[in-house]
Amino acid sequence: MKSNTLLDYAVFELSPNLKRCDLFVSSNGNTEKLVSGSVKPFISHLKFAEEQASQAVQSIKLEFDRHRNAETWFTKGTLERFVRFVSTPEVLEMVNTFDAEMSQLEAAQNIYSQVMTAILSSIEHL
Repeated sequence: MKSNTLLDYAVFELSPNLKRCDLFVSSNGNTEKLVSGSVKPFISHLKFAEEQASQAVQSIKLEFDRHRNAETWFTKGTLERFVRFVSTPEVLEMVNTFDAEMSQLEAAQNIYSQVMTAILSSIEHL
């Protein structure tokens, strides 16, 4: 399949643990694997994919809206460029930093919740 081939759809096939994926592209009944790798960089750039992955689905399908002239840009080459972009070290580092910050925020929220529960509990006993 050539880079300028218009796609019917692309699909991320997720591993059972939802950590890795295979990205397939399809056009006119022909399907080929574009890339395999970590799912994290992809879902961090595709909000709807992140939502679907959080629902533990096994595949995420990308299709274009025919009413918005997407057929002019939804090509194998566009997805190849997207894969290169999300696979660059800077983007991967940004995703890892974002994950670390989210973990810290979740831990802080957990601690805050525990402290507030303890304070409210001690106030009730007064």
